[in-house]
Amino acid sequence: ARRYGFGRYQAADYDELIDHPVEMGTFVLGTFRACGAQHDVVFTGRVPQLDMVRICRDLKQICEAQIRLFEPRSARAPFLDSNRRYVFMTMVTTDGYGGLEHRASTALMCARNDLPVRGNSETSEGYRTFLGLCSHEYFHTWNVKRIKPAAYVPYDMTQETYTPLLWLFEGFTSYYDDLILVRTGLVTEQQYVDMLAKTWNGVLRGNGRTKQSVAESAFDAWTKYYRQDENAPNAIVSYYTKGSLVALALDLTIREKTRGRRSLDDIMRALWQRYGRDFYAPGAVQRGVTEAEVHALFDDVTGLRLGKLLRALTEGTDEIGLPALFRAFGIAAEPQKPNGNAALGIKTRADDGWVRVSQVLDGGAGQRAGVSAGDLIAAVDGLRVAPGQLDKLLSRYRPGDRAELHVFRRDELQVLPVTLAREPASQYKVKLEPGKHAGRARWLGQ
Repeated sequence: ARRYGFGRYQAADYDELIDHPVEMGTFVLGTFRACGAQHDVVFTGRVPQLDMVRICRDLKQICEAQIRLFEPRSARAPFLDSNRRYVFMTMVTTDGYGGLEHRASTALMCARNDLPVRGNSETSEGYRTFLGLCSHEYFHTWNVKRIKPAAYVPYDMTQETYTPLLWLFEGFTSYYDDLILVRTGLVTEQQYVDMLAKTWNGVLRGNGRTKQSVAESAFDAWTKYYRQDENAPNAIVSYYTKGSLVALALDLTIREKTRGRRSLDDIMRALWQRYGRDFYAPGAVQRGVTEAEVHALFDDVTGLRLGKLLRALTEGTDEIGLPALFRAFGIAAEPQKPNGNAALGIKTRADDGWVRVSQVLDGGAGQRAGVSAGDLIAAVDGLRVAPGQLDKLLSRYRPGDRAELHVFRRDELQVLPVTLAREPASQYKVKLEPGKHAGRARWLGQ
């Protein structure tokens, strides 16, 4: 029974107590050692033919890569001083996704079909998503659980705590979660740049990126990011996704300007050595890192003057110049021509047999016609619109065509003339250029 965790435990204080979640029930347990440290993988929920051997093998590579990134000499896991193990606690549902980091564990949710099946060696997109989630939360063991923003030390649990540095703590973690996958060979180089393109294009689709910086987004996490309304895509940007692009731009810039002698890896190790390694050591003075210290550390570690660039990336709203940065590493970013489909510029969801407008995007045909979030779209040009059928119906139109929308706003039927527009074109396809590239190989660990 001891192997399942039963026994006596003692927490040094309340903070340590609540940072170690507990779960009791029926579960599947897998165990592996990474750099000598025990790691347990726990799944609750039914998963037929779960390939636990493969999960443990792949997570072992991820964990060892991250341990060695921060501690290349000692290869010592950060949680060994106060814990004997790290636990991936995972609840399996039909379509779940998400995670929360803790000092020596993470509480995850994942979709059943994302997990590998015994006898099938294929790496599905869903399984890559699961591995990326595990990689993200494990990276937090260093970056946020021990390296902390100054505003979190000590953390005031009686009220919301604000910091503009979540682009560093969540954005950089979002950058490394998939980077670790390609460095360990769990995804190919082309798969990795496809993942970068997906993140980049996702940021470009939201007009909020032109109105809010990632520093503002981080500071507004309590009031806007986690309390999003129907106007969110037009007003805010994610410090997760755009923060990961900031990390990407800084990493490639540092690598290019120092000819590969320095990288973002050196920044993370310096943050760890100065602010994180001894955070929970007995008798240590706990302190977090300030914005000014982060800016100074970039220049100190790299020998470059990065202050202007860092401020532009984190405090500005201009587009990140990724195409030029990619070219220096043998990667081509090609802008995609807009397709010829007619679009309303809205997002919808099914609602009890109706099509309900959930968001109206800035500058779109729907906004110009007066469509409002919450409207129920009943018909287009007199033809009823059923859930899942709006795009099919619009495919019969071309950009510039006029149509009539019949919508219910509360209990009132309204007829809205609309001139259909073209889908926005700010999208890129990213691909590897032929041949080997030394800088790219060093970056991606190949």
